[in-house]
Amino acid sequence: MQQSQEDYIENSPVLSEKKYKIFGLLIILFALLIRLFNLGERVFHHDESIHASFTLKLLETGQYSYDPAYHGPFLFHSTAAIFYFLGINDTTARLIPVFFGVATTSLLFLLRKELGKRGVLWSAFLLSFSPSMVYFSRFFRNDMIIVFCTLATVIGVTRYLENLCSSKRYPYLILAASSLAIAVSSKENAYLVILMFGAYAGIYFLYRFYSDWKKEKLSLKKALVLKSSAISPFLPEILLSGVLFIFIVMLFYTSLFRYQESLFSIVGKAFSHWMEMHKIQRIGGPFYYYIPILLVYESPIILFGTLGLIHFLKKKDENAPFFLFLSYWAVVSLMLYSYLQEKVPWLVVHIILPFGILAGAYLGEFFPRASEKRQHENLLRPEDMSSGTDKKPTLEIKRSRTRILLAGILALTLTISLVQCISVNFYRSMEPDELMTYTQATPDIREIMEKIEGFDSGPETLRIYVVDSENLYWPLPWYLRDYEKAAYYTEPPVNKEYDAIIMPAEYQMYREISKEEYASYNFTLRPGRDFILYYNKKLEKNR
Repeated sequence: MQQSQEDYIENSPVLSEKKYKIFGLLIILFALLIRLFNLGERVFHHDESIHASFTLKLLETGQYSYDPAYHGPFLFHSTAAIFYFLGINDTTARLIPVFFGVATTSLLFLLRKELGKRGVLWSAFLLSFSPSMVYFSRFFRNDMIIVFCTLATVIGVTRYLENLCSSKRYPYLILAASSLAIAVSSKENAYLVILMFGAYAGIYFLYRFYSDWKKEKLSLKKALVLKSSAISPFLPEILLSGVLFIFIVMLFYTSLFRYQESLFSIVGKAFSHWMEMHKIQRIGGPFYYYIPILLVYESPIILFGTLGLIHFLKKKDENAPFFLFLSYWAVVSLMLYSYLQEKVPWLVVHIILPFGILAGAYLGEFFPRASEKRQHENLLRPEDMSSGTDKKPTLEIKRSRTRILLAGILALTLTISLVQCISVNFYRSMEPDELMTYTQATPDIREIMEKIEGFDSGPETLRIYVVDSENLYWPLPWYLRDYEKAAYYTEPPVNKEYDAIIMPAEYQMYREISKEEYASYNFTLRPGRDFILYYNKKLEKNR
């Protein structure tokens, strides 16, 4: 008797709950370990050192003032707490991005209903070792906080709408409001997230309203009354979540309510500054700026994310609205960041997130179909195969070959991505020709600090001047933070009584100081920025 279709479905491979939890835990542990390994090895980037110095100032003096050029206060305040409890160094400064990077991977498990078990595991796996996600989870900037908060907001709103008629909705509303508030307190591209998601919500609401209005054949006034009456019971809790949002935002921007600041001034400063940066194209680039980064480092995510986008737009099931939104999120993120004239590698993580989820969801569906197909073929009776009654049609042969081809491409791209992840994070993290390492300081910083630390004069007494007409001497102030008499100038000081002075190579200080009295040490601060340390030879006498 030939096996029925129902039997075939029952015998199809199912991922058990135990395996799902074990695989999930292993992925999260892998994401944590790869982000923590040798975390402090890479020299601080220019931006990292500025953020760390601001954090140190906040910790030591309690002073904070919002400047949109250096983004929001959340990173400074949260890292100040880390410094207080765990100490001050390069490793502890990067722990907040590590936490939010791993937390982003963990959040995906709340999308099990939409992605399925396999889809969640694939998405978490892809993002756990995404070269860009790992690199900027080990980078003292705000972007991984925004990535986490964006995903948390999506999950919060999704689950809130799902539980609209249940008291279970309240925690999800709090999750969405607090996540969005932390995002706004972290970096100004949170306003882009609000704009992007708000536009989708508005368009979707208008579409549903128009569809229901036409279907029910009501007057416009009556339709508006009905919709308003349906929404009104939820207005109090939505307003309360708005109050929570404002409270969290003001908590950080006023530095725990110690300084006076208004919500309007915060938003005004952010928009005026970054609109001006876009206008003058301070860090401009071509529209396709992110494409090479995506292709070089993120080939499995961008390839299978694109296939997933096409697949889920065609597929019609109960999760179709979620995947429609996910596809919108992916495409608009790519277009928006490609358009804005602030082109820097760390913004690529905001593009990768939705594409990574799409890729994982697609792979979660693709491999069960392939394995179920093979199992179905094995269940066919030998006599049926020999008689030709169940021969594979030409279409099925082509589909089977396509599956094999895609599996091969997946294996190849995963291998490339893993190699790139290890290379850019642990071997070439300071190489200037890496697309990820934008204006990264060189390993010479470690060597120059060893040189300075070897002087007879210690941090309390060494008089060291750092000179640069453009104030582009970072990350030196961070590494010289313990040197009490370190000073910074835009031109050489008139007073020549110093132990050591660091300045760009083009200054040629030997025209003003004696070679017999001062030795020199050349180093590269970052690509294209060569500096020289001039120091009194007496500092080496007793070494």
